[in-house]
Amino acid sequence: MNRLKQILALARPFRRSLVIAILLTGGLTIIGMAPPLLMRRLINDVAAEGRWGIFPLVMALLFAVPALRAGVNLANSLTLNSINLGMIRDLRRRMFRHLMRLGMRFYNSMPVGGINQRLTGDVNTVSGLLTGGIISLLTDVLAVGFAVLVMLGLSWRLSLLTFALLPLYYLNYRFFSRRIRHTTAQLRTHMDHISATLQERLSAHELIQSYGQEKAEATHFSSRAKQIMDSAIRGSTYNISFNQLSAFINRLGNTTIYCAGCYYFIRGTMGYGDVVAFCAYATQLLGPVVRFAGVANQFVQAGVSIERMDQIMQREPSIQEDADARPVETLLGDIEVEGVTFRYEDGAPVLKDVHLTIPAGTHVAVAGPLGAGRSTLAMLLRRFYDPEEGRIGLDGEDIRRYRLPDYRSALAMVLPQSAIFDGTMRENLLYGKPDASEERMVQIARAVGLDEFVQELAAGYDTRVGTGGLKLSSGVRQQIGIARALISEPAVLIVDEATGTLDPESAAGVHDAIHAAMKGHTCIVIVHRLLMAQAADHVVVMHDGTVEEAGTHDKLLREPKGLYRRLFGRQYGEDRLPPIAAED
Repeated sequence: MNRLKQILALARPFRRSLVIAILLTGGLTIIGMAPPLLMRRLINDVAAEGRWGIFPLVMALLFAVPALRAGVNLANSLTLNSINLGMIRDLRRRMFRHLMRLGMRFYNSMPVGGINQRLTGDVNTVSGLLTGGIISLLTDVLAVGFAVLVMLGLSWRLSLLTFALLPLYYLNYRFFSRRIRHTTAQLRTHMDHISATLQERLSAHELIQSYGQEKAEATHFSSRAKQIMDSAIRGSTYNISFNQLSAFINRLGNTTIYCAGCYYFIRGTMGYGDVVAFCAYATQLLGPVVRFAGVANQFVQAGVSIERMDQIMQREPSIQEDADARPVETLLGDIEVEGVTFRYEDGAPVLKDVHLTIPAGTHVAVAGPLGAGRSTLAMLLRRFYDPEEGRIGLDGEDIRRYRLPDYRSALAMVLPQSAIFDGTMRENLLYGKPDASEERMVQIARAVGLDEFVQELAAGYDTRVGTGGLKLSSGVRQQIGIARALISEPAVLIVDEATGTLDPESAAGVHDAIHAAMKGHTCIVIVHRLLMAQAADHVVVMHDGTVEEAGTHDKLLREPKGLYRRLFGRQYGEDRLPPIAAED
């Protein structure tokens, strides 16, 4: 019952169309119930008693029924199709909007392939149950009620015999429903896995081919596909067995009723027309009962889909906005990190009591070995996560006090791999600030070394870049990401090792462009190539989740036992290290 309420709640925006569909389907049911009564008239009154005066009317009605039924069925099918497509659109839109609100913890726990399966297959299953199952169920109830009344009027003995067959349908459903539910859930899980595998492997086809792992990956995919096939075969076996057993019970019932009807006709307790009409209505009773069982089966499968959709829709965003959060107006970019500790799920702490002050307008380079916690700190600054302990302040205010969309819009972040959308170069560059001028777009693109490449394209900035920017080199994709961030004119810019795919000369040019564009604004650059840190006002060195050192590039290089000096020596050679600072 709860599942039915959930499905009907999803259909609430289409209640007017649903009422029309129910009325049309009810009309179809009533029209479909007329032929047996007309045939009874034709046999008993016309053929047996010779009342030929009503013959033209009966025949006219018999021929009118198919035409009327075809017209109503067309209108009904169009209405149901409109409801079905509208529900699919609304469900996907609601789920997508909710997905856009969920935080990084959700995306770290659920693969994209599983999300895609819920947005496509599960949504279709739930929508199909409403338009293909529940509406027909309601009208079948009307048909059953009408058939039962007529059957009782024709012969109560045959009616009781017919009703005695009904428990067989229930027993059939009870036997298969739990098995169908289990195999359906198992199949959907395997579909999630293979969808994730497909997305992951197809996006890494260059890596697979470069290591000659085509055969191994094909074998891996085949094993996944076999799991799906095995689950699908089990599910199909149960579904086919369920449907075939229902059909067998239906045929058995029809045969039993026909034989009993013939017996009563021979005994003279029923007229031939009564037997024909009763058998027709018995068929119209048992037919809906078979469909009831089919709809019940649909309910089982839709229940699995609803549970899977609820795994998304019931998930609350991990980052919540305070009820009294205030809008972001003008930010100076004065950042304070006070005693921040953070861990992912149940793992060890990634950041441990981090203290850091970045005055407004300062350009800071954050260095350190892999796993030091630099990128995690950047994610906390953007409020993709909240710290377990401590606070992060911006312009003297805890960042949790700002409205979340406003705050994130005021900061820009460039990741090691920039996301590129299937659109034009212009659309990708202006994604963060669609109203930016053409002049600024070209100016920034030229500053990061992108404009020369764009000018060589046939359509210039209106050239489509393909899904994920696959037509572009990794370096160009990064230049687009950096330019996009600068065009948005953020109050604070965070650059997370974004020039790793560029050659040293291009990387240096991009860093110069960043420093020039962000002059007077706060800029945090996570660097791997330590030479890129020399232009920063301040360098912060992190190690094992804490701030190990801080100072200028030159000062840190002269620390005798400093981590920064050791990292620089490993990258560029001991001969490039300056003399150790003299002790006081």
